[in-house]
Amino acid sequence: MADNKKYYLIREDVLPESIKKTLKVKELLDNEPHLAIFDAVKRFDLSRSAFYKYKDTIFPVDDLSSERHMTILLHVDDTVGLLSRVLEFIALEQGSVLTIHQSLPIKDKTTITMTLNATSMDATINGLLDQLKQLDGVNQVQLIGVTM
Repeated sequence: MADNKKYYLIREDVLPESIKKTLKVKELLDNEPHLAIFDAVKRFDLSRSAFYKYKDTIFPVDDLSSERHMTILLHVDDTVGLLSRVLEFIALEQGSVLTIHQSLPIKDKTTITMTLNATSMDATINGLLDQLKQLDGVNQVQLIGVTM
């Protein structure tokens, strides 16, 4: 199954109100981790279903940050040397791997989760994800999160 999702950078003033409120709830939960989701969404008059719908799809971009990090999830075949080829490709694109985890293989398939410092990379996020999908043995690539 191909992941054909595209990612966009969009101004806040054109976002629907429910997405703006989701960002506010996420920020509140980051600042007050003991707060229950029910109480956080109530403060911004947002339904829990709307929060859960958008919480993993919207990420704030900090204009003052000088670093760009992204976390990606790859569904891959369990073949010798595949992780090495993925890491080599990222290095050729001037990316730096900050964290990496490869799951145990099940039925000759495995997942790789990695966080990259992409500050020096010239590739766009969509371009990088598309190029990773082209590597032999990579079945699916998902963007989990981005900080800029």
